[in-house]
Amino acid sequence: MKIAKLGLTLSLSFILTACALTPEQQAERRAKQVRAEQDLQVQLAKQCDVEAAELMHQQFNPPLSQTEKEEAEFKKRYAEKVNDPMFQACYKMAWQNYKSQLELEEMRWNYEREMYWGGWDSWRYCYYCW
Repeated sequence: MKIAKLGLTLSLSFILTACALTPEQQAERRAKQVRAEQDLQVQLAKQCDVEAAELMHQQFNPPLSQTEKEEAEFKKRYAEKVNDPMFQACYKMAWQNYKSQLELEEMRWNYEREMYWGGWDSWRYCYYCW
C-alpha cells in the first residue's frame, strides 16, 4: 500500500512538473500577449487616423539609430496626434465598438451552446427547423 501511495505521489508530481511552464515560456507568452495588445491598439488607431497609428507603431517599435533631436521631434508629433480631442473621441468609440463586438460574439456563442446542449429550462422554439 505504501508503494502504491509513493508511486501515485511520484507519478502525479512528474505529471505536474511536465505541465509546468518554465520562466522562459512564461516570458515568451507574456511578450506575445503584450505584442497582441499593441497590435490591437494600432489597428484601432488606424480606424481613426493613419498617421497617428504609424506613430503609435513607431512608439512601440522604436528605431535603433535615432538621434536625440529626432526623438524629441517624434515625441512632440506623437503627443500632438494622440492628445487631439477628435482622435481621442474616435479612438474611444473604436475601443467601445471592439468591446461590444467581443461581447456580442460571446453572447452568440453562449446562445448556440445552449441551443445545442440545452438544459431542463432552456427550451426555445427552433426557427430554422421549419
